[in-house]
Amino acid sequence: MTDHRTEAVAQTALDVFQQAVADLVDRSLTQLPHLAAASTQAVKRQEWMDAEQQLARCRSKLWPAFARAMRESLDKWGRHSAHSPLSESAAPDWSALSLVDDDTVDRSVAADRLAQTVSTRCDTHLATLHAQLSALSGATDTDEAPPHPFRPQVVTKALLDSLAREGVERPAVQTLIDLWTTLLPDALAPAYEQLVGALRRQGIEPLPPTVRRRATASTTSGMGLQTAPAPLASSSSSPSSTGGELHTRPMGGGPGGHAGERVAQVLSHMFGVPTPWQDQSHGAHTMPGSATGPAPLAEAAGNADFQDLLRRIAMVNMAAGGAAGPVETAALGAGGVDATAAAGFAGPLMAPNMIRTHREELIQARGGAPLDQMIIDIVAALFDQVLSDPKVAPQMARQIARLQMPVLRVALSDSRFFSSRRHPVRRFVNRIANLSAAFDDLDSGAGLECVQRVTNLVSEVVEGDFERMDLYEAKLVELESFIDSMQAADDDDVGAIQSMLMGREADLRVHQRYMQVLHKELADVELPTFVREFLTQIWSQVQVMAASREGPQSALAQRMKEAGRELVLSVQPKGHPQLRKAFLLKLPKLMKDLNEGMGLIQWPEDAKQAFFAQLLPAHAECLKAAPAHDLTQRMLEHRLNKVEQIKIPSRDEAANDPLPAESTDVRSPPTLTVVGAFTPQEAAQAGLVSEAAVAEEAALDINLCDPPGTDPSLAELDIDLDSPPPPAQGLQLVHHIQKGTAYQMMMQGQWKKVRLTWVSEGRTFFIFTHGGMHKKTISLTARTLAKMCDSGRFRAFEQAELIERATVRARRQLAALQTGQRPRDAA
Repeated sequence: MTDHRTEAVAQTALDVFQQAVADLVDRSLTQLPHLAAASTQAVKRQEWMDAEQQLARCRSKLWPAFARAMRESLDKWGRHSAHSPLSESAAPDWSALSLVDDDTVDRSVAADRLAQTVSTRCDTHLATLHAQLSALSGATDTDEAPPHPFRPQVVTKALLDSLAREGVERPAVQTLIDLWTTLLPDALAPAYEQLVGALRRQGIEPLPPTVRRRATASTTSGMGLQTAPAPLASSSSSPSSTGGELHTRPMGGGPGGHAGERVAQVLSHMFGVPTPWQDQSHGAHTMPGSATGPAPLAEAAGNADFQDLLRRIAMVNMAAGGAAGPVETAALGAGGVDATAAAGFAGPLMAPNMIRTHREELIQARGGAPLDQMIIDIVAALFDQVLSDPKVAPQMARQIARLQMPVLRVALSDSRFFSSRRHPVRRFVNRIANLSAAFDDLDSGAGLECVQRVTNLVSEVVEGDFERMDLYEAKLVELESFIDSMQAADDDDVGAIQSMLMGREADLRVHQRYMQVLHKELADVELPTFVREFLTQIWSQVQVMAASREGPQSALAQRMKEAGRELVLSVQPKGHPQLRKAFLLKLPKLMKDLNEGMGLIQWPEDAKQAFFAQLLPAHAECLKAAPAHDLTQRMLEHRLNKVEQIKIPSRDEAANDPLPAESTDVRSPPTLTVVGAFTPQEAAQAGLVSEAAVAEEAALDINLCDPPGTDPSLAELDIDLDSPPPPAQGLQLVHHIQKGTAYQMMMQGQWKKVRLTWVSEGRTFFIFTHGGMHKKTISLTARTLAKMCDSGRFRAFEQAELIERATVRARRQLAALQTGQRPRDAA
C-alpha cells in the first residue's frame, strides 16, 4: 500500500527542483551576455547570443514545461510505490516500448552526460536520498528499491525535453549544455540537500548500513565487502561527528560505489596513473607506494579517528612553523620510493611534505581503501610540486604547507577539488601563491604585511572546521578585502595619482552625458555626416576639457564653443560673393582654433589629417552651391544658439551615469581619447604610457623572446576542468587582470615584473608599480594596456595557476616513479 507521505515527498521535490531550474535560468541569462562579449570568435559569439535570445524567449514557459515533465515521472514512481519492490523476474511492460527519433536519443545522451557532472558533485546527497526513498518504498535493501524520479538523469532529461518542447533550436540547446556543465551541479546541490532535509523532517530515515559479500576481482580472496552509504551529516554537527560522514566510498555497487569509480577514472586520466581497480585486477600496475589486497569495510574510511589524526598532524606542522630553509630529502619515502626523486622538478622542498611523511598513518586511519590511497598519493605528489615551485616565495610556501591536512581532507571528501577551478580551497591556495609572486621583498614593508595577514588566515583555517567550504569562502573574501585596504594605504605619491585619474574618469562621465545631448540636438541639422560625428564625439571633448581646465566661462572655453558654431556655418552653401568673402576672412581663425582644440586633447595626427582631408573638399563644394533661403538660415542660427546654451554638466551631476569604458579594440580608432585629459606634466607624474609610444616601440626590431621563467610544458594545458583557464597573454588578458597580482611588461627592450596596484571604477585607468626600495609608477589606459597585450608586451607572471602547474608536474613525477626513472630524467 502506498505510504501516505509519498505525495508530500513528490510535491516537495517538485518545488525544490523548480526553484533550482529557475535559479539556473537566471544565472544563465546573466552569464551569456558576458560570455558573448568576451568571445574572440565571431561564430562563438553569435552562438552565445542566439542561446541567450532563445532562452529569454521561453523563460516564462520553461518552468511549467519542466514541472509537467517531472510530474509524469513522479506519478509513475508513486504508482510503483503502491506495490512491492520490483524484482528481476517482474513481467516487462511492453507498452513502454516506442520508437524514438534522433533528437530524443541525442537529448538522452546529453542528459546522461550532464547527470554525471551532477552525480560527482552531489554523490553523498544522492546516496542518502536513495537510502531514504528505499525506506519509503518499503524495500529491505537499497538495491531492491525501484528507481526513483529524483535521479540527476531524470532531472536533466526533463530539463532538456522542456527546451525542445518550447522550440529551442538544437544549436542553442548544445550551447546551453556547454554552459550548464559548470552551472548545473551548483544549482542542483542545494536542491538535493534541501530534499534530504525535508525527508528527514517528515520522519523518513535512510535504511541502516548492511554488510554483504560480493564477488570482486581481488587477487587475495576473490571476495570483497560492501556497505551502504552512511547518512548525510547535519551542517550543524561538530567536527568530530562529521568526520566519518562527509564522504563514504563503497567499493562495490550502489550509487556511492559508482561515484567512487568515476572519481578514480577522472583522477587516473588527469594524473596518468592506473585506477585502484586496475591495481587489484593486474597486480603489476600499482600506484607508487600503494598496497594491494581486498577492499576493507567502507565504514572504516573517514571516521572520527582520521579527523583527529589530521588535526594532530596539522598542529604539529603549525607548531614547527615550517622549515627555515630548503628541506633535505635524502631518506627513502613512502613505499621505498627515493624521496630525492619525489622532491620535485624545480628544486628542493621549501617545507616538509607532511602527507608523505605520515602516509602510512593516514592510509591506516582511512581503512586502507584503494581509492583513498590513490588520492593520498596524488595529493602528496601535488604538494611535492607546490612546495618546490620556483615562483612561490619560501615565506608563502611555508604557509601553503600548513594547509596540507585541510587540502587532503577536502580532496578525500570532495572530488571537485581536482576538477573545478571555482573550488574555494583551490582558489584560496592559488590566490596565496600569486600574491607571493607580486612582491619583490617579503621580509619588510607591504610584502611582510601580506605574509603576516596570510599567516593569520591560514591559522584560522587550520584551527577551525577546515572541512567546511564556507570557511574558505570567508577567508578568500577577507584576503581580497586586505588587498584593497593595502592598496588604499599606499604612499602619498600613488594616492595623488589615483585622485588625478579618478578626476579624469569623472570628466569622461561628463563628456559622455554632454555628447549624448549634443547628438540629440544636432540629429536633424543638415550637415555632412563626418562634421556631425566630429562635433558630437571629438569637439564635445574639447569643450569639456577647456571648461575643466579653465572654467566654463573662461576665454578658452568660449572660444572653443564659438569654433564649433563656425565649423557648422563653414560647410553651409555660400554661392553669393559676399558670403564667400566673409568665409575666407574667418577661415584662418577657424583653422587655428580647430588645431588648438585637437592639440588640447592630443587627438592622433592620422585622425586629424583624415578629418581635414574631408573638410577641405566640403569647403570647396559649399563655395559653389547656391545660398540657402533666409528662413532656412535663420532657423539654423536659432538651432545653433540653442546648442550654445547647452550647459556642460558638472562631475556631481554625471557621477551616477554609466561609465564610458574605453574601447579595448586596438584595431578601431578610439571614441574617447582619454590620454588627452592630461597635461604633459600630469602624464609625467603618473608615468602614463601613451598608445603612440607603444606603437612606436612595437615598430622597433626587438626580439620579443619569452619572459624569464617561462616553462614550455605549461604552454598548452590539457587538464580537463570545468571552465577554461584565464588567459596568460593576448588581447583577452586585459579583461582578467586582478589587483595585487604580478605581471610581466616589456619596457625599453627588457622584461620587468610589475604589480597591479589600482584599477579605476570603470576599468579605464590602471596603475602598476615595479621595483623595491625605489618604486616606479606606470599608468596605462585600458586601450593602451590592450595594445600591449595584443603586441605581446604584457603577460601574466604565472603561466598557469599554482594547482594547475603542480598537476602538470605531478603527472610527470608519477609517470617517472612508475617507470623507475628520476623525474628530471623523465622530463
